[in-house]
Amino acid sequence: MDAQQITHAAAQSIAGRSGDGLAAVLRLDLGNAVLAQQLSSGGGIEAMCAQALEEPYDEMLLEHFYFVRAMHAGDCVTAYGHQERVVSCFQARFARDDAWALPAMHVINLDLRLAALQADRQLVAKGSKGEKLEAAARVLNKSFQITVTDRAELSVSKKWGALHVINNLFKIYFELNNLRLCQNLIRAVEGPGFPRAIDGETVAGRRFPVAQLVTYKYFVGRLSMLNSQVVKAAAELQFAFDRCPRGAAKNKRLILRYLVPVRMVLGSFASEALLQKYRLPFFVALCRAVHRGDLAAFERELTAHQQLFIRHGSYLLVERAKIITYRNFFRRIHELDPQANKMDIGKFRRCLQATGTEMDADEIECVLANLIYSGYLKGYISHQHGKLVVSKGVAFPPLSEVSAGS
Repeated sequence: MDAQQITHAAAQSIAGRSGDGLAAVLRLDLGNAVLAQQLSSGGGIEAMCAQALEEPYDEMLLEHFYFVRAMHAGDCVTAYGHQERVVSCFQARFARDDAWALPAMHVINLDLRLAALQADRQLVAKGSKGEKLEAAARVLNKSFQITVTDRAELSVSKKWGALHVINNLFKIYFELNNLRLCQNLIRAVEGPGFPRAIDGETVAGRRFPVAQLVTYKYFVGRLSMLNSQVVKAAAELQFAFDRCPRGAAKNKRLILRYLVPVRMVLGSFASEALLQKYRLPFFVALCRAVHRGDLAAFERELTAHQQLFIRHGSYLLVERAKIITYRNFFRRIHELDPQANKMDIGKFRRCLQATGTEMDADEIECVLANLIYSGYLKGYISHQHGKLVVSKGVAFPPLSEVSAGS
């Protein structure tokens, strides 16, 4: 469509309260050469918008045209400024209107975030500070407030659009490494006024799109992981992986980057077939080492892939799996003589040496004390006699029980 057709379509969508129609009009189309040429030559678009649309929609569409023109010209910084005004004009009307325009809000909010990313890259390339992503977060926060505070009946509430805004803010806060601000978003979702449909339920005849739920659960899972809430992280990430469409292999792989180490810490290990399917071969030997209690292999794999795990933000969690490796190592030694409830610390040391791990008696006692404290081992240490005294019942409780208790 050319500018005149777009303007006419926007006017019709607004008059007919068609959110999908307005969203289609405002969706960025950089492949429209006819529109690009028309906008670059002027084409009387200011008068066209003013005649066809009332305030503030006339300014919103005009700024959208300026945004498209700047994007075609490769000026991402200028384009961001225009898109910010698109969103601000829309918000001014949407705040006092009902929820019909939610699809349009989703489109312009997404374009704002993407425009901010491109603008910041351009600024940094020129030696300036990238600051547009922070500005975009402030603008999107107004969309967040408009949606979550809506008092309309739930079946027609703007709250059904809040999750899309929240997910965009999650992406910005993770990009800026400003994760503390994510808690405000989670509190809003978990608050009493938010639709109780965050696990895919239907409430008041409405439900959140699966894609939005998957994205939300993915980010909450990552936040839980960073806060050492591994049981919650496993549940959220598992939800995201299970609901993520089969065809979205890239997204499923992204979820598994964090789900695999989370479940590994909980004593559950991904199959080699699954890891190979989603191109995560660096977890294969690591999972095997933890499962077997092979400390030397664990250290080799952790060192070999250290930079990768740091880049993914999962290094500390993977390192935490070392205590499970110790637990499995000592359990295997205990299985050599399961009736014995007094075990010599020196025997543990010789076994460690045989597998290529050097530790003195004090270090071994420290590890055993941590295992006892964490519930992975039932017993106590007799330092005077250099013995580990284990329970005559279940000395090494199943990891699922320990995880449930935590």
